[in-house]
Amino acid sequence: MAQTKIDGLLFREMVMAGAALLEKNKESVDALNVFPVPDGDTGTNMTLTAQAAVREMNAHDYPRLDEAADALAKGALRGARGNSGVILSQLFRGFARSVAGLQDADAAQVAQAFKSGAETAYKAVMKPKEGTILTVARVIAETAVLRAQSAPNDMEGLFATVLSSGESILAKTQDMLPILKQAGVVDAGGRGLMLIYTGMNAALRGEV
Repeated sequence: MAQTKIDGLLFREMVMAGAALLEKNKESVDALNVFPVPDGDTGTNMTLTAQAAVREMNAHDYPRLDEAADALAKGALRGARGNSGVILSQLFRGFARSVAGLQDADAAQVAQAFKSGAETAYKAVMKPKEGTILTVARVIAETAVLRAQSAPNDMEGLFATVLSSGESILAKTQDMLPILKQAGVVDAGGRGLMLIYTGMNAALRGEV
């Protein structure tokens, strides 16, 4: 049966699947890492951050979405590694802030939480640069909000939109940052975020 709402237990399954898919592909994300410096650690840093967040969330059973999201955000903030990890922790922090007080969330509320996450992450970076994970998160959120306005209860449709809009804007990061075009790669942080969302979608659909 298609899910129309996400509670704390489903959210945990989704995030765990996202973190696992990121870990499985962290070397390929590291290989994309040329901005801001080519130090090849974006996938590793995002994985370590996501794993710290998941550990915090797994410390207790959180049937409520707000409690699970809050634990996730706290774990990510404590375990954030590198620029990409800090940004990921801020995406989780904004998401958690948006779902405060909610036992579960429909597609419209999840879309707003994505938007809150992107806004929080932008504010946390002194000089936000377009063509990075920030751009990917923002465009996903904007598209998700538009989608949810017409289908506030279609969670699977929302995540299908998240993935399609995310892949589309990720491909365009090359045109925003010349260094990416020179190297022939897309933004590493953006790819890492897409792996997390792809894993979350698989869990939502019961495929993992």
